[in-house]
Amino acid sequence: MNFAILGHLMYEGQAEQMPQDWIRDNLVVSPQFSFDGTKGNLIALKLSAKQMVEMPIEQVRQKVLDAAVFAQDEFGAELIQLGALTTSVTSGGKWLIEQKEYTGYANHGDSYTAAVTCQAVLKAINLAGFQPSRLTLAIVGAYGVIGEAVSRILVPQFGHSILIGRKAEKFEKLEKELTGNYETTTDLKTKEADIIVTATNHPTALLKSEHLKKNAIVVDVSQPPNVSPELCKQRQDIIRIDGGFVDFPVKYDLGIPGMPKGKNFACIVEVIMQALENEKANHVGSIDLNHLMKTEKWARKYGFILNELTNFGMPITIPKETR
Repeated sequence: MNFAILGHLMYEGQAEQMPQDWIRDNLVVSPQFSFDGTKGNLIALKLSAKQMVEMPIEQVRQKVLDAAVFAQDEFGAELIQLGALTTSVTSGGKWLIEQKEYTGYANHGDSYTAAVTCQAVLKAINLAGFQPSRLTLAIVGAYGVIGEAVSRILVPQFGHSILIGRKAEKFEKLEKELTGNYETTTDLKTKEADIIVTATNHPTALLKSEHLKKNAIVVDVSQPPNVSPELCKQRQDIIRIDGGFVDFPVKYDLGIPGMPKGKNFACIVEVIMQALENEKANHVGSIDLNHLMKTEKWARKYGFILNELTNFGMPITIPKETR
């Protein structure tokens, strides 16, 4: 089952850093690579995150559809993974599968991303010797595709949770599915939290120093990141953890510019695993927790797992501490 990973550039000018033979008009297209009999390509719109947010959604959707059809016609892709903001502009992928021009399947890759995010949170807590029942958790982007699943899994385990989003009315569905001690807010109340998960589509670094309490742990899933490298240097008391990286066997190295060796995004890994399983199904919109757990089983089968915690791809250690 052939697949394509569809995303966009993180910032303007990034295309110049890509291999020049990857540039095709308005797309960045990698050579085709093989995974144990299935083949795939990386395809990126030549739009930055900022441009994706600022352009009219109809125009961006058309570019996503054109890229999906290109992958289908050029490479025989039957499965498209929607990465970063291509997920949000297509309503979690639901819009894409409704378009008659694209006849394959779609997966936003967020199920395994949510699973790995929860693994990273719990691993960090365990390494630090924390007790979740005594901690406050904040989830920024709590009613989004990833944030919703993370909330459903983690909120019952924490003493208190602060669920943060821009529109109060969008919490209604999530509130019906949650148990535990939590509050919802449109304010960025992250300074009250010991552990923060960020899962937003904000085009720039959202969190500043004043948003973080001393020794806060931030599991940053967002692409572009919600915590900048500059803030990590400024606030060396905080611990930022990559929320979406997993170990990626060297034999499958895709050669993505800037990707740490031996690592890859969990969303990319999810679609690779689905293709290897030859599962012809759509995984779009809200995350099905049964499918999420299935991706964890796939990951153990193929060796795409979270072995170490990293910050911008570099291994980190968690100091032992009890709260």
